[in-house]
Amino acid sequence: MDTLLWIVQAVLALKLVSAAYTHGLGKGAKMRQARQRLATLARPLLSAVAILMFLGALGLVLPAAIRTLGWLTPWAAALLAVLMLVSLAFHTHCCAKPKPWADLVLLALAAFVAVGRWVLAPL
Repeated sequence: MDTLLWIVQAVLALKLVSAAYTHGLGKGAKMRQARQRLATLARPLLSAVAILMFLGALGLVLPAAIRTLGWLTPWAAALLAVLMLVSLAFHTHCCAKPKPWADLVLLALAAFVAVGRWVLAPL
């Protein structure tokens, strides 16, 4: 179970880092459209989300990898699950077609890591 959790943590962390990059530094057409829909709140909101995702990705892997403060990993996973729940509500409200499914997958993975690291294979 520990190996499976490590794999899920690594995959989730990589996906969150890539999402943090696109939300924080994205200059494509999709990001411009998102900023226009959000008006003046767009850049600070997207930057805050990017920072939270990056810190969450670090919290998933770093404490477990260095075997210190292991309790941070399940907390990071639980807070990322909450972030993905808020993201799911936001993307559903904005009628973004592929995003709610991605949010559901990331929510499930984060919840699995949180439960796994709290109950099944604590650090």
